[in-house]
Amino acid sequence: MTDPGPWSRARIFAAGYVGLVAVAALVYEIAGHPEGGRIPMTLATFPGSTVLLVVLLYPLAVLTGEEPSTEEPGFSLVNPLFEAGGALLNVLIVWGVIAFVRYFKSQSSRGRPPAAS
Repeated sequence: MTDPGPWSRARIFAAGYVGLVAVAALVYEIAGHPEGGRIPMTLATFPGSTVLLVVLLYPLAVLTGEEPSTEEPGFSLVNPLFEAGGALLNVLIVWGVIAFVRYFKSQSSRGRPPAAS
């Protein structure tokens, strides 16, 4: 059996993270929003879920004239999709930061003058 390369491990980790958050959000929804469950879900998807809330749900609520809320009465798939989207956005943010750092590193090493002997 071959050992997966570092890119494969990173992709497996990212997919596992998004999948775990999606399953946890679905379990949280099925359980009926138990007390104390919202904080871990928010912490697991923090920057991504907040960005989705501000960029997607708040403007949508303003356009429709409804109160902005991710909590739906009864069972709804909106919250698990929202949490999974936040996790996916976190993965994309990390990927973008890593790509920027690699690009910056390659450009900065290319622009250095040759070392004097």
